[in-house]
Amino acid sequence: MTRCVSIYKVLGLFALIAFLTGCAAEKDPLITSTLSQDFMTEPTMPKYPGGIEKMFEFIADNLRWPDDDACIQGRVVVSFIVEKDGSLTDVKVIKSVDPAFDKEAIRVVKSMPKWEPGMWRGKPARVHYCIPIKFRLLADENY
Repeated sequence: MTRCVSIYKVLGLFALIAFLTGCAAEKDPLITSTLSQDFMTEPTMPKYPGGIEKMFEFIADNLRWPDDDACIQGRVVVSFIVEKDGSLTDVKVIKSVDPAFDKEAIRVVKSMPKWEPGMWRGKPARVHYCIPIKFRLLADENY
């Protein structure tokens, strides 16, 4: 009987040593495959060349007041998709002020240069993007 108990103690000791050795060996992260690392990469948003400030500078330089001499002012929100190659597609107005302003806002967005595409899992991705374009009279500083 004591011989059986000592065999179980020896086997239990070996099992404990094997377990502790396995735990000590796992100091490296468990995620090692490249596929798993792809899930861990942060998605990035598309960027206008030069940044947001340059984008609004481009809009201000290229935006023209519509010809109909309207005293209307407001904010037109334009939606578009930045494609994998950086081109802009599906440009449309999602918040309108006046049809003439909407048409001008679409024209300016379509004339933008290619953007740096958004990235997802390390590859270029199509991203939906919205920007506001303000039409305001210079005399009204509070808008």
